Amino acid sequence: MFKSLSKNNDTNWDDLSRRVYGLPDKASNLQKLNANVTSGEIMAPVENSPTDSGEIGVRLEIGDKIYKNFAEYELIDVIGSVRAAIFIFMTSEGSYPLDFKSEVKVYDENGEFLTGRIANIDPHVTTSHKWVQVEIKSHAGVLADSDCPYPLEYTNQSLKAILSNLAEIYGQSISFSDDPELDEVCVNEIGTSFAAKPNERVFSFMSRLCRSRGFFIKDTGSGLVVGRLKDDKKEKISFIAGECVGVKEWHARFHTDGLARYYELNSQYPDTQTAISQVPLPYPVTRRLNNNDFNANNLNSLADIKACEDIGQHFQVILILNEEHRELAIGDLAIIKNPDIYIDNETEFVIKQITPLDNDETRILFVLPCAYTGVIPDSLPLCG
Repeated sequence: MFKSLSKNNDTNWDDLSRRVYGLPDKASNLQKLNANVTSGEIMAPVENSPTDSGEIGVRLEIGDKIYKNFAEYELIDVIGSVRAAIFIFMTSEGSYPLDFKSEVKVYDENGEFLTGRIANIDPHVTTSHKWVQVEIKSHAGVLADSDCPYPLEYTNQSLKAILSNLAEIYGQSISFSDDPELDEVCVNEIGTSFAAKPNERVFSFMSRLCRSRGFFIKDTGSGLVVGRLKDDKKEKISFIAGECVGVKEWHARFHTDGLARYYELNSQYPDTQTAISQVPLPYPVTRRLNNNDFNANNLNSLADIKACEDIGQHFQVILILNEEHRELAIGDLAIIKNPDIYIDNETEFVIKQITPLDNDETRILFVLPCAYTGVIPDSLPLCG
């Protein structure tokens, strides 16, 4: 949530920080967030005040009003992206006051799905109907929409320090797994520094840094989480044709366009070296990747990580379930088998996206786990 306040030419950033937070500690963050403006209205991130009406079901809360009578909705939750929601209201059946300044909360069957703001309002009027489509982003959406603040280069800092600094500037909470690599000083092709591109979005930069070390970043709707996919050996849910109920539709996307067999990384730092990862694709395609982000001290493992990330985009399964599965979450592992979509054997997939749909249906996007583990599989679907 953001609070607006006025800044005059003679108002210093320390005073503004004291006015909002009681201390001058956030002066530098406010200055970066507001592009060093000298006067006028500026914005300051403040803590969200948790509220819950106690009601159940999917609903939209704007200020003190709660809406449940929408015609359609879609809740969007994807690894490596910010949470979002889409609602369609029939304005021919009632009035829906909407604006871009109100704090918004979205709830699903499990509780709070996101806290954020209305990003887009699309009203429609035809000869027979009036409706409005409302698109909502979590507060982490400010990271997805804003260019990286100056200075763009981060030197002699760990991955955790860089990500924490960026999140703090925009008032976003962030937590990390206990992986020690997050605390290591980044070493890459240009030494011990990372640099954002001039017009790179903050969230894109943060995601790029995470991927360069085999981590993923996830928006929980109220904060960010950084970690690695781990098989915690818990029992996996199975979707096996003929043995499971509740699957309304099965879809698969097995594409090799753009996929390579050999992924080559070259580095000149700290010395000249080359790493090649081999994917079990029965066609001799080679790809050389930009190596500025990669860990120059461990080029072989990073070659595997980048190859696996590519695999994850080319082998996908989508299931439409005819009921809600509240126990499922993105990052969960599942077993899938259905010869009708050319998965003849029980194959492990990971949930990348869960989208609750209208009529209590759920759309689930699965990818191969290697996309997040960095471990190249022994075989790929339809590749022998």
